[in-house]
Amino acid sequence: MPAYTWDAILQYVARKIGEAADTAVETTELVAPPDAALGDLAYGCFKLAKKAGKKPDEIAKSLEAKFAKGDQTIETAKAAGPYLNITLRTADLITRVVLDVESSGAKFGAHDQGKNQQIMLEYAQPNTHKELHVGHLRNLILGASLARLLQNDGWKVITASYHGDVGAHVAKCLWFLVRQHSSVIAQPKPKKAKKGEMQVELMAPEAWSSYILEHLDAKMAEQILDALPKEQKTGNYLGSLYSESSKVLEENPEWKDEVSKVQQQLEAHAAGWQALWQETRRWSVAEFAEIFQELGVMIDRQYFESEVVAEGQKIVDGLLKKNIAKPSQGAIVVDLEGEKLGVFLVRKSDGTSLYSTKDLALAEFKFKEYPKLERSLMVVDFRQALYFKQLFRTLQLMGVDKPLEFVGYEFLTLKSGAMSSRQGNIVTYESFRDEVVEYARRETAKRHPDWPQGKVDHVAWCLGLGGIKYGMLKQDSEKVIVFDLEKSLSFDGDTGPYIQYAATRLRSILKKANWEAAVGIKDGDLMKLTEKAEKKLALQLGVYPDVCAAAAKGLKPSILAQWCFSAAQAANEFYRDVPVLEAPAQIKAARLQLVAAASSVLMLGLNLLGIPVPDEM
Repeated sequence: MPAYTWDAILQYVARKIGEAADTAVETTELVAPPDAALGDLAYGCFKLAKKAGKKPDEIAKSLEAKFAKGDQTIETAKAAGPYLNITLRTADLITRVVLDVESSGAKFGAHDQGKNQQIMLEYAQPNTHKELHVGHLRNLILGASLARLLQNDGWKVITASYHGDVGAHVAKCLWFLVRQHSSVIAQPKPKKAKKGEMQVELMAPEAWSSYILEHLDAKMAEQILDALPKEQKTGNYLGSLYSESSKVLEENPEWKDEVSKVQQQLEAHAAGWQALWQETRRWSVAEFAEIFQELGVMIDRQYFESEVVAEGQKIVDGLLKKNIAKPSQGAIVVDLEGEKLGVFLVRKSDGTSLYSTKDLALAEFKFKEYPKLERSLMVVDFRQALYFKQLFRTLQLMGVDKPLEFVGYEFLTLKSGAMSSRQGNIVTYESFRDEVVEYARRETAKRHPDWPQGKVDHVAWCLGLGGIKYGMLKQDSEKVIVFDLEKSLSFDGDTGPYIQYAATRLRSILKKANWEAAVGIKDGDLMKLTEKAEKKLALQLGVYPDVCAAAAKGLKPSILAQWCFSAAQAANEFYRDVPVLEAPAQIKAARLQLVAAASSVLMLGLNLLGIPVPDEM
């Protein structure tokens, strides 16, 4: 594991306290005081007091008396109730932290906890033939940040997505597509009936649609696809068809048999329906790729339900033979009642597959493709927690001995309320993004009426994405998020734009000074930096590696997001309280070194969160 300055300082302080107390003290026993005025670190004397049979405040006073004056690292050690508060020497701390940042460069904050180990992170699971909507965003943003955090922690991360591209929703969508566009296929012209034959007449539109649905071949499918305008060859259009089909079927339940027949034709790979399915799926996948790229979602292996349907059925057959599964009212289940996990349904009573059928096959598929996997993580919303416990236990019963982990998150809503693709009241990602970016564009144009449109557009895009991503990452995944556009794009408070602004301010100081690292490092004297604001900023930089490690270990980007906010606050206080460009030459050069270090580390943190930063704001 890399040795960072802050770790060395913690180890030194713990050792000094241990020498004074004549016992071993762990660095984990050192915490930040509730008030920075009390010191930089605090040690609670409760354990020592219990062991000695004394009061904690007595132990704290006795430790204070044993600390020598003139320590190079520790300025003071003072008792405050049951705690011994440690104040570090400002100049020493700043010098060591800044030099640590400079020597580490882009690797500052990186660790090797996962060195030489593979981990698969599955996220980004929108279904094809539906719109990618706001409800998918938390999964995408959380998963992308987790991938970066784990890579930063030394893991060889294989990112995977899994898309539902078969099933009832696809049948509904394609059924309605054909119903809506069957008229583009010309009916045979009526021929004059010969003697003894019935006169053939043109079918009514309704009857012709039913005929096409029953007799769709590859040529008919091609005609329908060719007739569609380019703007309709999108996942969004397919999603609108799916939503509309649900309403139409509620009003015309007699058409449900047609949908069932379409699904049967799809499962049988009938030529016409297969051609229609393949082309429309391509539209969805292409749309996913564009949105993933914009959001910084990088996928190494894309899985589809259609790849694992057949294998899933074979696995269920195997479970039956091994008595792991059993028949129940015509269906096939794995009884986990004895483990308080209920009954796990793995095949419907009509013999068709479920999500579980395919997920069993997917898990085996992953481990066959990547036999060196040490861990397999799945990012899915909390409402599926029980399902995944059942899935993981069933896989264990099958002999899968690899660690399988569920990374859950609560759902995201807008101020307007919850959404449902079936009800057709969803907000697509693209419309949501456009609304957020347009708001940012208006605000940017107000502040900079002299900027060219291209610059305004770029800054607005950065602010929009920053507001969205930070708004979804700053909270623990266990909490429901209600996204508020105006609050999330505010330049004040705990927001993405506030942090982005702090980062651009730091870079603007360096730009105004025409600062060059080699010259600045040579001319500066970091030991001359003694201001409180300088120390506060250096403390934030010093703890960054520990923050990265904690965020990766806990699978919580919120830990890093909260650090970014605290670092931005410290940077803004420094900017407000300490002159840089107007300072004497040596002090100026040293402060520019600190600014450069702060700029570098804050940018590293924002990059791990996937938040873009414009050059100016």
